[in-house]
Amino acid sequence: MTNPLRDPQPGPAPAGAPPERKRSLLKLLLGVVIIAAAAGAGYYAYTARQAAEAKAAAMAVTRTYTVKRGDLEVRLRVTGQTTASDYANIVVHRQRGPESGAMVLLKLATSGSFVKKGDIIAEIDPQSAKDHLDDTIDGLRDVENNVKKKKVSNELAMTSLQQTLRQAKATADKARLDIQAAEIRTDIDRELLKLSLDEAEAAYKEMQTDVPLSIQSQNSDLRNTELTKKVQDLHVERHQGDLVKYVMRAPMDGMAVLSTFNRPGGEQVTLAIGDTVRPGQPLMKIINTQKMRVDGTVNQSESSEVRIGQDARIGLDAFPGASYQAKVFSLGALAVSGGRQNYYIRSIPVSLEVMKVDSRMIPDLSASADILLHTQKDATIVPLAAIEADRDKTYVYVRTPDGFQRREVKLGVDNGIQVAVLEGVKPGEVIRTN
Repeated sequence: MTNPLRDPQPGPAPAGAPPERKRSLLKLLLGVVIIAAAAGAGYYAYTARQAAEAKAAAMAVTRTYTVKRGDLEVRLRVTGQTTASDYANIVVHRQRGPESGAMVLLKLATSGSFVKKGDIIAEIDPQSAKDHLDDTIDGLRDVENNVKKKKVSNELAMTSLQQTLRQAKATADKARLDIQAAEIRTDIDRELLKLSLDEAEAAYKEMQTDVPLSIQSQNSDLRNTELTKKVQDLHVERHQGDLVKYVMRAPMDGMAVLSTFNRPGGEQVTLAIGDTVRPGQPLMKIINTQKMRVDGTVNQSESSEVRIGQDARIGLDAFPGASYQAKVFSLGALAVSGGRQNYYIRSIPVSLEVMKVDSRMIPDLSASADILLHTQKDATIVPLAAIEADRDKTYVYVRTPDGFQRREVKLGVDNGIQVAVLEGVKPGEVIRTN
């Protein structure tokens, strides 16, 4: 007996086979064909579905971006530090004399505190200066007494000189009277009287010549003593003025920001009560917190696009959510060296004025500023990550029903993140970004 499953195409039935058996074989063969066809169709549908799912999965993991139309802003990033536009430097006053002793801080405003104009913000211990001033005043008293003594001495000397001059004149006058009676005298007496007259007149003339010189000498001596007193007067006045400046007051309303200095060993610390300071040493700044700016630098190659008055947006590293509007306030004329950087790197100083500040805007915070260089209005915008460059042409991949299609585009300006497309895509189309 023939097995139809093993022999799907049997040979002719033997003669005399019944017709029912032939029909059964045909039905069996038809069933086998139908089953094979169904299995093939199922396999094809399965593989097609797998391919579609794989394609859909591939498209699902692809990052896309919907092309938009808007204003493209081109900004330049500048980093720097916050500082005050309106401030007053408070320094230890430079004394007009080198004799004062150690200058020790007795009072000092707290860093970060707000002060009013006229408030005491610092005071130096005045005791050593007062002691020296007392000694200087005592020295002035001694010089004043010397002046008085010198005046009295000069008056006595002048009185004595005038008396001597009168005596010399009287002697000369007597000699003249004596010689008038010489007729009754002998020749020897007359010669003696004549010699006495000559001697008296010579002495009188000499004293008349000496009087102005003596007066001039006395006046010079007195003037020298008076000048010594004047120097001592200035000495006392100088220390009195220095002593007044030992108490320092705020010249304006604002925040007190203490200065720092290096201790032996390189440790940098803030000034505190009890520290010894020197003349001319910075103590603090009084700043107007309503007028702040950010000072930074811009690379020399990019400085040609920066202009005074350009808008900017400022952020603070210490306060990530803070944002402030600003304008370019000043721009350096000369490039400066990059310090420890390579010698060929040059930067231009730039300062940005903050338009409106709040309590978070304090000095010496690291900050960044995005300067608005120019804006392209109503531009077709795509991310730079979606652009593929091939030699001198640029492309994007646009999503279509058949997948992503490569399309050539023409680009405009970019801001480092986004770029304006002049030709090639339209707003609303979806492009691949990765």
